[in-house]
Amino acid sequence: MIIDGHVHMGKGTFGTLEELEADMAKAKIDKAVLVPGGMLDVRQMTKYITGEVQPDGEYIPNDIVERLIKSQPDKFYGFYCVNPLKRTEAVNDFEKGIKNGFSGLKLAPLVHGFSLASKTVMELADLCGQLEVPFYSHTLFSPGASTKKMGALAKAFPRTNFIIGHMGFGPADVEAMEYAQQYDNVYLETSQGSYAGILTAYHKCGSRKLIFGSEFPLYKPICSLMTVQELGLPEQELNQVLYENMAMLLKINS
Repeated sequence: MIIDGHVHMGKGTFGTLEELEADMAKAKIDKAVLVPGGMLDVRQMTKYITGEVQPDGEYIPNDIVERLIKSQPDKFYGFYCVNPLKRTEAVNDFEKGIKNGFSGLKLAPLVHGFSLASKTVMELADLCGQLEVPFYSHTLFSPGASTKKMGALAKAFPRTNFIIGHMGFGPADVEAMEYAQQYDNVYLETSQGSYAGILTAYHKCGSRKLIFGSEFPLYKPICSLMTVQELGLPEQELNQVLYENMAMLLKINS
């Protein structure tokens, strides 16, 4: 069994459900964790990072993800995305999202420009622990959304499981690996990771701390999967990365 731990779904024509299902079948991926996508055009990421273009984060397509996870509940799982700058709305909407079938939280600091040290983010992190659902976020090369801030959250909220998207900032974020090694509640999601970076993370943290993700539609799932498979891990450890770790966080029994 394989779970793709990071798939973007939005309202645009780039990365449709039909394309996702075809890609999953080609790679023999059984399940996928969906997050709202399309709030920025990943094909021109440099312009967002440099500030030349501003993301359109006003509309978060949680409704599209909700429709998909309800249509195929044994195949698709959803992480609810909120804008922490809208404090009351973010906390209340996230709690409602979990009640409506979502399985975790997704934050997008590049899109919404918040700090991972903000009071709202801390409330969300605490709530994830209470609800026993994972907290997923990207990190950036910025003081407010750095990998160090994720490490501080993991230390402050030991009951909450944190997934660091893309294994942190850059292809081989040593800080992210150190936090995954240090804290039982920190996991590294492998999408966009290089072979060398994922292999280094495996040697530092072990297979129990790695979660396979593809970053569909920016990456083809089969390409991301092949990178992990080429690590040459023992079968039991490969199963942990491809399925068991995320299944444990999502409380999937089969």
